[in-house]
Amino acid sequence: MAKKMKAALLLGPRTIKVEERDIPKLAANEVLLRVKAVGVCGSDVAYYRRGKADVPPPMALGHEFTAEIAELGEFAERLGLLHKGDRVVVEPVQSCGVCSPCKNAMPNLCVKMVVLGVNVDGGFSEYCKAFYNYVHPLPENVTHEEGAFTEPLACAVYGVRKMKVAPGDFCVVVGPGPIGLMMVQYVKASGAGRVVLVGTRDYRLKMGMKLGADYTINVREKESEFYARNPIEKIFELNDKKGADGVIVATGEKEASQQALKIGGSRSRTVFFGGAGYGPEDSVSLNLWEGTLADKELAFSWLSPFTFPDALKAISRGLVKVKPLITHTFPLEKTGVAIETAEKRLGNAIKVQVKP
Repeated sequence: MAKKMKAALLLGPRTIKVEERDIPKLAANEVLLRVKAVGVCGSDVAYYRRGKADVPPPMALGHEFTAEIAELGEFAERLGLLHKGDRVVVEPVQSCGVCSPCKNAMPNLCVKMVVLGVNVDGGFSEYCKAFYNYVHPLPENVTHEEGAFTEPLACAVYGVRKMKVAPGDFCVVVGPGPIGLMMVQYVKASGAGRVVLVGTRDYRLKMGMKLGADYTINVREKESEFYARNPIEKIFELNDKKGADGVIVATGEKEASQQALKIGGSRSRTVFFGGAGYGPEDSVSLNLWEGTLADKELAFSWLSPFTFPDALKAISRGLVKVKPLITHTFPLEKTGVAIETAEKRLGNAIKVQVKP
């Protein structure tokens, strides 16, 4: 096997350059992966803008990816459960298993987690290494491109579970990005009777309708056929003045987050999806008395603890269709262009992928 590889390295704000690097050497508990398809995430866009992820550059971003196993470390070799050439999807958030949160079944709160593409090199490269126990076999009927949606879908699954969807529920998904469009489908698959997709950009709202949304509301563009001047009133109108049973917020828009607190009806569950774009300074105003009298529930979701298998199952069984979301594909040499396409939503971009 070759000793060198190409990697698209973040060097500074809006600066990515493809350079030649040594192929990573493996520890006993790692596997070497030949990257096949990588999705551009909103966090990749944020790191690209500011010129660094959680560690100083240079580094390869990219945490939504599939691969083939190129080499096994000692532990994986000894177990015999993984083999060279296996098609896998990588779980990028890799917890230590030792700290108190890990010991209490909260790996998403691990204090020593390794996150590919965030604090160590990720998938925007020809090869990448990962802990052997954080790769999942890719079902035969799932392509590498489809499999690259597993990580964001796994995060969405965790958030939707916190909605506690019951059969026939009237639910609202706020934010028609790739994750919101997958949430629409998973909420439906969880038993919701009707689902409303709220956001901007008609091309995304129309995609939501194709994928199962019963209603769409455009909150900003007055010329839109889906425009509603008061989205809160519209949602209550759609459900016989009762409000929504479940709401999940998959956007960092502050106004949308504030409105989401008003969308739910009595005993509703509202979930703020972590990683949707808000930061440490963002906050909303909550009327405690109003929430108490309506017996509402408020929850937050962060990352994807123990949800990768269910996300893979949803893709494999067609419960969540991801192929229609892929609008642009770029080679590794165009990683910077790929990230800017996602950032600026060029050419009606939804999900942009890179194929090393």
